[in-house]
Amino acid sequence: MAAIEIAVRLLLLAPPLEGEYANNVKDDYLPFKPKPFSRITGGSGTDEFNYDYQHNSFGLRDVDHDVAKKKGTFRILGLGDSFTYGVGVALEETYLSRLEEALNQRVGAHLKVEVIKAGIPRYFPEPERILLEKYGAQFQPDLILVGFLPNDVIDTYFGLDAVKVDESGALKTREAEELGSWAAPVYRNCHFCRILLRKYVSWRIERKYPRRWDDLFEAGGFHERDWVRIEGEYDRMAAFAASIAAGFVVLHIPQKGPWLEKHRYPATRLSAWAAKRNVGFVDVLPALERASARQRLYYEKDGHCTPAGQAVIARELFRYLTEQKFIP
Repeated sequence: MAAIEIAVRLLLLAPPLEGEYANNVKDDYLPFKPKPFSRITGGSGTDEFNYDYQHNSFGLRDVDHDVAKKKGTFRILGLGDSFTYGVGVALEETYLSRLEEALNQRVGAHLKVEVIKAGIPRYFPEPERILLEKYGAQFQPDLILVGFLPNDVIDTYFGLDAVKVDESGALKTREAEELGSWAAPVYRNCHFCRILLRKYVSWRIERKYPRRWDDLFEAGGFHERDWVRIEGEYDRMAAFAASIAAGFVVLHIPQKGPWLEKHRYPATRLSAWAAKRNVGFVDVLPALERASARQRLYYEKDGHCTPAGQAVIARELFRYLTEQKFIP
């Protein structure tokens, strides 16, 4: 066993520990959130980028904002997952930061725009809705912007308790938690055991929750129930926005291409949902598709947007929000 462990370490066969998402805390309402006032630095497990993530007093990757909104300020609350958080890019390169900068650089007399950057890795519509309902009003938003990705359907399928926080602040799956307290230290310290545990836990998850990725992109498929749940969460979020006199916009961001015709289904479905509720919807897939011919918009292995991809999303958002008069 010792010889196997030495060989695994020398050959770098074990998956790296995910320090990028290993500084979380529990919350009275949310399943988890980044630790307030924390900072995480390092290199990605795919060796494609370095990261430096700093979090404010709430645990968001953002500066602190005054609780009371200043007069003459228009405030946007941006919800989403790791794409909105900005995995793989600097804070100023995220689409929410770029959007904030562009809106404040418009020519003429405009209200100052302040964007609350509330993207959290591994979030999906249900925890985003909880964050909005439990904490949203304190931010006094005039517009609520929610980022959607197709993997939100899979996360909805797994459920709110699919990922938990252990005592070290790392995220672990429900199935890994069920192994008991012995598993975490063994996973951290034994590289060979890490391979075995990763494969075993993945097998247990797939056995209990078989995913059908292609069914994300068709009506009435295996994940139809999850689509309906997502639309229900957005219904509640739109109702909350209306209750505080805020606008509501859903943003569709596709996962890494190449994109086929079926990958347009999420935008088609969400656009129809938004039209029935008279709320905003913007699809950035066409803009990303055009720009992908000229530059790399996603990290090849990691799958998150590069700074160039984030810039395309920001430009399309800016165009839509200003043309549709969501921003004064």
